[in-house]
Amino acid sequence: MEKDKIVDWLHQQIDEASGKIDGLKLQTHLGKAELKDSFDERIDSLESQKDNLRNKTQHLQQSTSSAWEDLGEGCKNSWLELKSAIQKAVDDLKS
Repeated sequence: MEKDKIVDWLHQQIDEASGKIDGLKLQTHLGKAELKDSFDERIDSLESQKDNLRNKTQHLQQSTSSAWEDLGEGCKNSWLELKSAIQKAVDDLKS
């Protein structure tokens, strides 16, 4: 896959993650106080993971032709970790 396509895909995934995190914030804000307290830390962690992925994507976008493949693989792995963490938070919120 070309670097530009990976960068575009990552930007789409980051936007999707932002929407899901915002949805979690809204659900916890409207929920019980104890739920909000327990999810605030998780949401902060998700935001941090998302920001980390955004930074890695920017580095990927600016990388040279020799380094972009390794950076792209690291970005994909970071996305999979973030996606999994978001899904776990959504599942836990439903329980």
